[in-house]
Amino acid sequence: MNEHLKNNLKRFVILPILLISLASMIFVKCKGPSTETSADLENGFLNPPESAKPRVWWHWMNGNITKEGIRADLEWMHRVGIGGFQNFDAALETPQIIEKRLVYMTPDWKDAFLFTTKLADSLGLEMAIAGSPGWSESGGPWVTPVQAMKKLVWSEIRVEGGQSFTGTLPKPPTTTGTFQNIGNGESKKEYYADAAVVAYRVPENDIPIAELKPKVTSSGGKFDLTTLETICKN
Repeated sequence: MNEHLKNNLKRFVILPILLISLASMIFVKCKGPSTETSADLENGFLNPPESAKPRVWWHWMNGNITKEGIRADLEWMHRVGIGGFQNFDAALETPQIIEKRLVYMTPDWKDAFLFTTKLADSLGLEMAIAGSPGWSESGGPWVTPVQAMKKLVWSEIRVEGGQSFTGTLPKPPTTTGTFQNIGNGESKKEYYADAAVVAYRVPENDIPIAELKPKVTSSGGKFDLTTLETICKN
């Protein structure tokens, strides 16, 4: 048998084997409809895995914390099917409603927090803790203005197009602004740095909002257009 014939036979033999192998793979991969029944779906809904259970925020407001309250909250979370929580130490002018407030990071606070971690672990609750600058865990005098949270503010000036502009752009506002009717005080320190200057063509029929004299109402209290513009820019 010459070499040419042998090579042709190899092609004829190998090709069907490859086709059979591919067909076998197709039959293996192509499965029939899912065997999961409605009963399985119902059971999974009624008894979801831990990974599918919701997690919640759990605020410790202005030190109004007791071990009795901690136990009541966590046992309720476990009872109703909550999978875990994020502990968040906050205040927002919350009045004192217990005999002794547990101030953040004091020995009594740490003791209550340790009690929380052990109880959460015994109940199978996933626990996390918030790290929000200016609130609790990561805010403090050691955070310099350059490293601290910042906000973008802006100002605008209208100029004639098609010609060079020489002048000083108005400085954006630097106040901390207001939140609804809550006065949060004015910072004595100011940190400001330019980020960008953006120029764009305005439509011919564009009218500044101040010239429209809009009427504004709010459930957060009385304020005028100037106040609204200050809040928006801050």
